[in-house]
Amino acid sequence: MLDVRVKAVSASEWATDIYVTGTYDGPNDIAANEDYRIEWQADGGRLLEKGSVTLVRSSGETIDQTWSSIITPEGRPDRVAAMFKKFPKVGERVTASIAPFQLKQNGMSYSWEGVVTSAGAEKPNKRGA
Repeated sequence: MLDVRVKAVSASEWATDIYVTGTYDGPNDIAANEDYRIEWQADGGRLLEKGSVTLVRSSGETIDQTWSSIITPEGRPDRVAAMFKKFPKVGERVTASIAPFQLKQNGMSYSWEGVVTSAGAEKPNKRGA
């Protein structure tokens, strides 16, 4: 089970904390990733997220990963709904490159830089975290 908290610390930077509970018995030698993509679609006062990435193990073997999630911002419902008024109706697409993972005991950190575009647009907007 995941509990994820994301906070905008500036107009172009987010701080993310991911808490994992339960038992994990998957690979623990993920060395890199390729083709990281996310699509966001506004749905009232929340974002629907679909994503995919290819994880690369230290042996070179790859694992294709896909996910979907619902992102619900905290705050007053009227303010949350107002945040999404300017969100493109066609959604946004994110492509990103992620720095090598830094593994320490039971934690992991990384940084990423990506390009955010309207799902129907050609012109990207750069954002990083």
